[in-house]
Amino acid sequence: MRKVIAGSLNGNVYQFEEGAFQAVQAYLDKASAQCAGNPDRAEVIADLEQAIADKCDSFLGKHKNVVSVEEARQILREMGEVASATAEPAAATFADAAPRMQATASSTPRQRRLYRLPDKGVAGGVCAGLAAYFGIDVVWVRLFYVLMAISTGLWIFVWLVQLCITPKAVTAEEIAAAHGQPFNARDMADRARHHGKAAAESLGDAANNLRNAFSR
Repeated sequence: MRKVIAGSLNGNVYQFEEGAFQAVQAYLDKASAQCAGNPDRAEVIADLEQAIADKCDSFLGKHKNVVSVEEARQILREMGEVASATAEPAAATFADAAPRMQATASSTPRQRRLYRLPDKGVAGGVCAGLAAYFGIDVVWVRLFYVLMAISTGLWIFVWLVQLCITPKAVTAEEIAAAHGQPFNARDMADRARHHGKAAAESLGDAANNLRNAFSR
């Protein structure tokens, strides 16, 4: 009999074997450390947790509700190493049952999937999703839709149907799939860190400008 531990991934409860829980916890702790000081850290960790949860779902079913150590290792291998190439190596924190995973994130482009991208769209993200799927500028897709809507009113109905049936990209993994890119947790942590640095620099520039204005 093996010990089972319950853990929450982005608000959803999953059951793990003890070694699997320790492996996933160490992985997320490492990701959190990589994003330390970044204002978007909570969002990044939530995306990582959701990506792990989605992969856990593929192993679970009606007669199986516990993620094993081997399954957790496979999930983390697919997620890829969190630490960036420039980060200092961290001490191993995995238990014996869950040894340190290797960085195996693939750089090979994956097959694109059609999603709506509301965060990059104007009205529902239909055009943004199509642009990402076909690898073209979203301006051309929007122009096409406008011209078709002017020429025939039925095209508005086509857009409404696409809005209803096209799934929305919610997680970072789904957004990556929409662009035909592999989901790489390392790149995600790097982007979050660079975004935080840029935000801090922008805030510093604004403060300097304000001080200069008062000085004048």
